[in-house]
Amino acid sequence: MSAAAPGWALVTGAARGIGRAIADRFARSGHAVAAADVDAAALESAVAELRAAGATAVAVPVDVSDPASVAALAERIAPLAGGRLRAVVNNAAVAVERPFFELTDAQWQRVLGTGLTGAFLVTRACWPLLARPGAAVVNVSSVHGARPLPGQAAYAAVKGGLENLTRALALDAAPHGVRVNAVAPGFVLTPAWQRWLGPPDAERGRRLAAEVAATVPLGRPATPDDVADVVLWLAGPASGYVTGAVVPVDGGLAAQAFRPIGAEDTEGSADA
Repeated sequence: MSAAAPGWALVTGAARGIGRAIADRFARSGHAVAAADVDAAALESAVAELRAAGATAVAVPVDVSDPASVAALAERIAPLAGGRLRAVVNNAAVAVERPFFELTDAQWQRVLGTGLTGAFLVTRACWPLLARPGAAVVNVSSVHGARPLPGQAAYAAVKGGLENLTRALALDAAPHGVRVNAVAPGFVLTPAWQRWLGPPDAERGRRLAAEVAATVPLGRPATPDDVADVVLWLAGPASGYVTGAVVPVDGGLAAQAFRPIGAEDTEGSADA
């Protein structure tokens, strides 16, 4: 994999999970990393590990849904990065699993404020640091952006909006030489996912893990590093002619109409 010329990368939602893996990938490729998250304590721990590994990294606590907090983020980063960012990765997101009819105003606003408005605010605030050839924005979407599951109305609205924001921003940014793309992960083994699965030795955890393995064509969920690898590629010169794209990182999950029925029965009918 070709890496981008070293520079500063901003990663939101960098305290854990996919965001933390992305920050680590950028750091290991020689970039300096501005790691941002609303959880200041977890963020400091993540940045301490990056520094211990020899990386240049700063922790910048931020609430991406708050314009004032995002403005302070950009002001903090600008002098550190010498007025130039190589990449912005909008990864911060929250989810509420609840039927549409039970969603409260506060839940709706929190999910959209973090995952969609947050990406808008961060990219807009950082635009003066990005607006030059070679810079890149990578948004972290989800399979929910195109194929929602029940109980994910707010999250699906965010990811669908984020994918179209990616396309629209790519058009506006192209004259400046800035590329804008997104990744759309499927099942990812993050700490939040592990908590949802429950103890791996428990019956529920084993059952759900087996269902995921049977549903994903490649037979396993992604690791955060799987997603981080593609984000780094989209931010680097090897993808220099790619913009406005949403790249699935889902093991083939979104390529199928639905989980094959009776797939284990090789003698069954092919009629559908």
